[in-house]
Amino acid sequence: MYTNRMPSTNRAALPSLDPERTLELVLEALGELIEYELAVVLGLDGDETLRVRMAAGPLRDERLDGFSISLAARRDLAGIIDSGEPRLFSPDEEHVDTYDEILDLPAGHSCLVAPLAIDGRALGILTLDHRSCGMFTPGVVRFIATISRLISLSLAKSDEAASLSSANADLVRERNALLAPGYEPIAGMIGSSDAWLRAVEAIRLVAGSDLPVLLRGETGTGKELAARALHRLSPRADKPFVALNCSALAPSLAESELFGHEKGAFTGAAGSRRGRFELADGGTLFLDEIGDLPPELQPKLLRALQEGSVERLGGERSIRVDARVVAATHVDLESAVAEGRFREDLYYRLNAFPILLPPLRERGGDAVLIAERFVGAIRARPGMSGLELGGDAIDAIESGAWPGNVRELSNAIERAAILARGGVIGAAHLAGGGLQRAGAYAAHAGGPGNREDANAGRSAAARRRPGPEGPGPRSFDDAKRDAIVDALERSGGRVYGSGGAAELLGMRPSTLQSAMKRLGITKNA
Repeated sequence: MYTNRMPSTNRAALPSLDPERTLELVLEALGELIEYELAVVLGLDGDETLRVRMAAGPLRDERLDGFSISLAARRDLAGIIDSGEPRLFSPDEEHVDTYDEILDLPAGHSCLVAPLAIDGRALGILTLDHRSCGMFTPGVVRFIATISRLISLSLAKSDEAASLSSANADLVRERNALLAPGYEPIAGMIGSSDAWLRAVEAIRLVAGSDLPVLLRGETGTGKELAARALHRLSPRADKPFVALNCSALAPSLAESELFGHEKGAFTGAAGSRRGRFELADGGTLFLDEIGDLPPELQPKLLRALQEGSVERLGGERSIRVDARVVAATHVDLESAVAEGRFREDLYYRLNAFPILLPPLRERGGDAVLIAERFVGAIRARPGMSGLELGGDAIDAIESGAWPGNVRELSNAIERAAILARGGVIGAAHLAGGGLQRAGAYAAHAGGPGNREDANAGRSAAARRRPGPEGPGPRSFDDAKRDAIVDALERSGGRVYGSGGAAELLGMRPSTLQSAMKRLGITKNA
């Protein structure tokens, strides 16, 4: 028997549509059949409140988002819901406009209201408005009575999806509260210091929600690692994680990169292209270095966060997107706001849940744990099976300033593994790492006021550096001794307190005193 079956190679894959997107498409299609200027779907929120779920048309206003109507005050709308039949208000009939608090429609305009229900269960209403009189005929009313069933189905599915999403989020939060430190999504976030564990706990706490998160911390503290952990611990874990470095955006292409563009939007736009927001739909969008976002894009990002929709460059319609935004910065955004370089309203929108990632120098003992993890990863490579950290290397790592934080430590271990030829890494192999850059860190940590002292320290070190005809490189202990002596000279012999040698070197005072004792350094050295 012959069957008219399309070959599988010609079948177009159907996109997966969430209920909200289905509602949007139904209203768009309705606009091609019925000439309306405003179509609104309102869902029942409890028994006595209608709340806007979707709006479309030329008269759509941002103020409609989340707009609610009390049925106790609007008994006419309650009567339409109870009747189960659509109603077309006549031009000379006196009634309160459904959206009179937002829109100023002329007297006698066309207004149609249809109840939405499934199996006798009321779900809400559909309203159609046009500023002209007599736009909706009895035939339109009968058609709306039929099409409202499809809209009711989409609304019910949307409610069901929202309920399931809420239940899933509750389960995720309960799971995150029970996670052990070794659980895979957070296993890469190594550390046992109080400062680091506080950050990890904050990540576990907020991961189950959709709140925007602002990750703050110096360069190299692991902000992208934290963002990925937030994504993996969230209900969006099986959806895309899309990262964008705002400091790398070319001003001429920044809007296209973030929001996409249509064909012909600019010279060279040979086809349409989805932006990062669309690519992250359903998942997480990570905006790194948000402080460097071009000023002209900041209001557009704010609108995308507020409305949950974007407009492609050169496009004429809004595209709904559902992306959880995680932003990161190493700059002082409050100062940027005060100086007018960053929008205050965008700052407050992104800063809904801030998380501070501490620098390595404030994570006592974590540097060695992280270094051991790096060594373990390198050990799996060919020719590196015997790689390990020597005792003096461990001391050097623990006492180092590491102004570049985890990224600098990683580079130092990679370099040391090569110099050690896959054997035991000694302190000398780490030369050039965090400890020897303590003078540079002093300027970094102390701000402009300490730059003179840091430069003086570098000059003193330069005076002691052997010339081309002199001896070879000094030992690591000599470098450490010189750095400590320089710091003691600049601090007037003080170890503790503001401006003390420990602060200048980025070390704990107790660690500095242990190093001084081992190297035979006194405060009068």
